[in-house]
Amino acid sequence: MASLTGTVPPLPVGGRAPVTAEERGTSLARSLYLLAIIAVFGSMLNNTFLCYVNTRLFAVRDSHVMLGELICIGCALIVALDRKIGLYLSFFVFLGYMLVLFAFRQVFDPKPVRDILVPFAFYFAGLRIASPRLADFLVAASAIFVVAFGLFEYLAVDTYLNYFNVLGYYLARGSLTLTDTFGHTKGLFISGVRAEPRTIFPFLGLHRVSSIFLEPVSTGNFGVIVYAWALFRKEMRLRWITFACALTMICLADARFGLYSCIVMTLLRPFFQIIPRTVWFILPFLILTLLTIYGLISGTHGGPNDISGRLNVTAHLITQLGLPVVLGVEMTDKFTADSGLAYSLTQFGILGFLGLWALFVFARGRTVRAWNFHSMAIIYFLLLMIISNSGYSLKTGGLLWFILGVANGVRSWNEADQKPAQDLSSSPGPRRLAS
Repeated sequence: MASLTGTVPPLPVGGRAPVTAEERGTSLARSLYLLAIIAVFGSMLNNTFLCYVNTRLFAVRDSHVMLGELICIGCALIVALDRKIGLYLSFFVFLGYMLVLFAFRQVFDPKPVRDILVPFAFYFAGLRIASPRLADFLVAASAIFVVAFGLFEYLAVDTYLNYFNVLGYYLARGSLTLTDTFGHTKGLFISGVRAEPRTIFPFLGLHRVSSIFLEPVSTGNFGVIVYAWALFRKEMRLRWITFACALTMICLADARFGLYSCIVMTLLRPFFQIIPRTVWFILPFLILTLLTIYGLISGTHGGPNDISGRLNVTAHLITQLGLPVVLGVEMTDKFTADSGLAYSLTQFGILGFLGLWALFVFARGRTVRAWNFHSMAIIYFLLLMIISNSGYSLKTGGLLWFILGVANGVRSWNEADQKPAQDLSSSPGPRRLAS
């Protein structure tokens, strides 16, 4: 009988076939994709969810916000961690530098560490996964959702406030006081209704839509990020719908910065491949020098809420910072949120800011094409730092840093657009990035 049937192989333990290395790799990849989706969408919706909880369930504290952010950053870190040394080396060098500054300041402040942990975690997560299809999904899905939620706010503001009392939420977590809100405890964010007329489509009224971000500045910033990816990704499904959503966000939020940024990105797009990285590296420091000279000569103390006024605010803030503050060895009690340049100097010192900006500008992509999106990200941060510190915000930064990592991590755009979830266990990420 044995001669007729051959040798019968033994049954696997438990009656199941053993799991192959390929199946384990595919399973890991799917798990990491899911964690990446949770991290990116969680970073955008953390405040929205907590605002609903504060409005309808129980009072929220700033500790709840920090816990939500830690969960999102933790998910991104799980995706990012692999056998490459880049993430560990970069972050621990930065952490060591900040600990030295904290020793000089004689106070430990986790805020600047958190500000930089966000780009490290989300960028290296995108770099490891390197899936344009996942990036396309995250951008398109989030853009459609932001617009739909924004229209709900704009068309049914009273119903919106019954579920999302934005002022009450920021009062509960301590970000605003009753003085800031003129005694009101319910309503839109303080910049949700602008005193001066709209710049974009005045017929829309004074209401500046905040959508899931709860304040309009982030909605406009998010519109720029979505626009930049759609401009970069010619093969993207729903590309024109994504474009339309991006411009709709900018219009609803009356985001002048967003509109100007999109125009600059579009006009400079043909020149990205011929502009040296060194030019992008020195630009913020050139702008910093010029604004300092202007502030010292003019003696400006600020201006109206427009581009020239914001430049005056930045020039004034920079000239008020002493040398120890600029070096990062002393703290200041000056309000620097209206200037990303001043905020960066006070948080990281001039040497830390120089090092972080160099890491950003000189990060290498696997393809020449990746530099196009990288250039648009540089433009976004460069322009934003002149008027605000919101570039460090998790709710918009999570998506931006992730898709930047994806753009720089893709080896071949044609193959990546057709390839399913890859085995990330045997290929944990780019080992060497070429220009």
